[in-house]
Amino acid sequence: MKTPRLFWLLLLVALSLTLPGCGSEQAKPPLAPTNPGDRIVADMAGRNVVLPATIKKVYAVSPVETVLLYTLAPDLQAGWSYHMAGKENLFILPEYRNLPVLGAWTSFSGTASVEEILKIRPDLILMAKAIGPAAHTLADEIQQLTKIPVFIVDGTLTGMEQAYLYAGRALGREERAARLSAYCRETIAMIGDKKPLLTSRKPVTVYYAEGAKGLETEPSGSWHAEIIEFVGGVNVAGVNLPKGGTLGRSPVSLEQVLLWNPEVILISYFHDSEKSSFAQIMGAADWRDIRAVQDRRVYEIPHYPFNWFDRPPSVNRLIGIRWLANLLYPDVYPLDLRAEVKKFYALFYHYQLTEEETDQLLRRSQR
Repeated sequence: MKTPRLFWLLLLVALSLTLPGCGSEQAKPPLAPTNPGDRIVADMAGRNVVLPATIKKVYAVSPVETVLLYTLAPDLQAGWSYHMAGKENLFILPEYRNLPVLGAWTSFSGTASVEEILKIRPDLILMAKAIGPAAHTLADEIQQLTKIPVFIVDGTLTGMEQAYLYAGRALGREERAARLSAYCRETIAMIGDKKPLLTSRKPVTVYYAEGAKGLETEPSGSWHAEIIEFVGGVNVAGVNLPKGGTLGRSPVSLEQVLLWNPEVILISYFHDSEKSSFAQIMGAADWRDIRAVQDRRVYEIPHYPFNWFDRPPSVNRLIGIRWLANLLYPDVYPLDLRAEVKKFYALFYHYQLTEEETDQLLRRSQR
C-alpha cells in the first residue's frame, strides 16, 4: 500500500514541473538560506544544499546510507530503512536496535512511507549513490516533495573516503568522519599498492554462492560481488547470467558450477528467510568434485550486524576487503584477522567484541 502512494506522489511532482507556471526555477532546490543560522553545503553531486545550523535527525534513504550513518552518527539516525530481524541486530548498540523502520526511498517505487518520514521531520535526508544524473534527479524530486534537504554522497566502493568527509561536514561530525575516512583510504590504498604483486601469478577463481542451496550468484560486474575482482580474484560467474532468483540474484545449475570448478567458494545468505548452504556444499556428493570443496576452501562470509561483502554494499565492505584479500592471497596481504576485526568493530560499530563474539563471527570464515 505504501509503495504505490510513493510512486504517485513522485509522479505528481515530476508532472507538475512541466505545467505552465511551473518553470525551471521552481524545479531547483533553494540556493540561499531562509532561516538565521542556515548554511550552504555542497554535496558530492555539486548541489548546493541549504542545511540548518545543527542537524538533530537524519533519514537515510536505503540500507547503504543507513550503515554509513550508523557508523558516523548513530544518535542522529531517525530510523532503519529495513527490518533487522533475528540476530541481525547483534553488535548494534541496544539504544538503536528498536528505532522505527521507515523503509527505503531508492527510486520511484521505493518502500518508504512518505507520511512517516514527514511525521518524524528529519533535518536532512542522506543519499549515497553513484554520482550522476539519476542521483541528482531523484534527490531534487525528493527534496521538492518533502521540503527536506537531500544530501548526496558517493556510494561507490572507492568513493567511501570522500563520502565520510562530505557527510561529516554536513552533519557537523568532521572529527569522527576524518577517522573513518582515514580507514577507508588506508584500505583502498593497501589493495592498490600491493595488487601489482599479483600480476605474475594466476589469479584465484571464486564462486559466490547465495541462497539456501548455494545455486544463486552475482555475475562479474555486479556491485554485489565487486570485492572479488577488487582484491585480485576472478569471479567465475560470467556477465551474461540471467536474473530471476531471490532478490534479483542469478540462478545457476550445479553442472555449471562444476564446469567453473572454482578454487574458493564464498557463501552468503539471508538469515531471516534462508539457511546457509555450507552443509549442503560440504556434505553432498554432488559437490565433491569441485576443487574448493576438495581443498576445503569453502567459507561463510561474516554477516553480523552487516554482511562483510554485500547486501547492503556499503562501508561494511571495508572489513570484507581486508578479509578476502588475506583469504585469497595471504602472502601478499598478511593480516592479524582477529585484531583487525576488533579494531574495525570498535571504530565503525561502536562495539567492543569479546573473544567469544569474535569466535562466533569467524566460525566458518578462516583457513
